[in-house]
Amino acid sequence: MSRGHWLREVRGVLLDVDGVLYRGREILPGAHAFLQFLAAEGVPFVYVTNNSTLSPEAYAERLTRLGFPATPAQVVGSAEATAHLLKQTYPSNALRLLVIGETGLFETLQRYGFTLVDDAASADAVVVGLDRRLSYARLAEATYALRRGVPFYGTNPDRTFPTERGLAPGAGAILALLQAASDRDPQLVGKPERPIFELALERLGLSQGPVVMIGDRLDTDILGAKRLGLRTVLVLTGVTPEVPPPGPQSPDLTVATLQELHALWQQAIMPAKDEVPPTGG
Repeated sequence: MSRGHWLREVRGVLLDVDGVLYRGREILPGAHAFLQFLAAEGVPFVYVTNNSTLSPEAYAERLTRLGFPATPAQVVGSAEATAHLLKQTYPSNALRLLVIGETGLFETLQRYGFTLVDDAASADAVVVGLDRRLSYARLAEATYALRRGVPFYGTNPDRTFPTERGLAPGAGAILALLQAASDRDPQLVGKPERPIFELALERLGLSQGPVVMIGDRLDTDILGAKRLGLRTVLVLTGVTPEVPPPGPQSPDLTVATLQELHALWQQAIMPAKDEVPPTGG
């Protein structure tokens, strides 16, 4: 049976962004054509990203500017997944949050009705995402709050993220510092944890079934999707640069680029398109 033959059965796609569609400002090979192919075949897709620095609206605007079709409803980021989980856990929205992050995380949490504070004494919980202008003072306030015993949430565990210059520190690196300083472990929300995948599947309108996750990280994209019983494709254009050895995180399919995945998918559906339905009589 041909490699990737099961692609013909896929009815929905969860698609990572950084390291799959682009790396920094660099559009990756075959990215635009692949999304055009999904649209032409009528396969719905949702962008699923651990990046918490942009709101769904800002992320959709960025994707559109880069030539990718996107609406805010098609973007499920770790910022929104965190806000969604907090709203489920604390329905009154009375929680006061001390947040390490950037504009997208602040805006999303406020849109869900939460109050943001800057001092440890006022904080009911600490939420941590990527902050590229992080100060020691902010880390200290978060540590004081955590030492006081308030709940600790991490938008995602990514220790690095791909840029055109190489791998840069991610939210997971900030979480590691706070874990060392507070002797506390966070509750994680983004990939590979269930909350972000469940929200993405809800947004896609499909349950586990014939859904595929396409990503560049074994420890988040692939591992998380496999835990939920989804099919997985690893693209070697981001954090994982070479075919991984067999193991519990092994993807169902590994491709060098989206260009290669596009070709395999077309090959997989050709027999189905060529089949002639039997005539009556």
